[in-house]
Amino acid sequence: MGRHLFPGLLDRKLARDGYDSQQTGEKIDPATWRDNLDHPGDEDTDRGTAGVFHDRARDRSAALWVGTHKPALSGVALAAAGLTLAAVARRRR
Repeated sequence: MGRHLFPGLLDRKLARDGYDSQQTGEKIDPATWRDNLDHPGDEDTDRGTAGVFHDRARDRSAALWVGTHKPALSGVALAAAGLTLAAVARRRR
């Protein structure tokens, strides 16, 4: 929702923090570090999804859950709004 209300603000934040937040201060040992930028990686090396930030990864994402349950959440929100309106109308009588 924020991207619709404040698109420029989020773009500026990512431009300021996005690159640095993915970097570490650790030095890379060229003797042991091998990447697959210019050539295919080693077939016997399965890097998987684990990396240097693996210990900070989470098993769940609230944003993903909300994104996959939008119809149910919309129904709950509409029901809550309807009950609130009914309660306000009843109080005014």
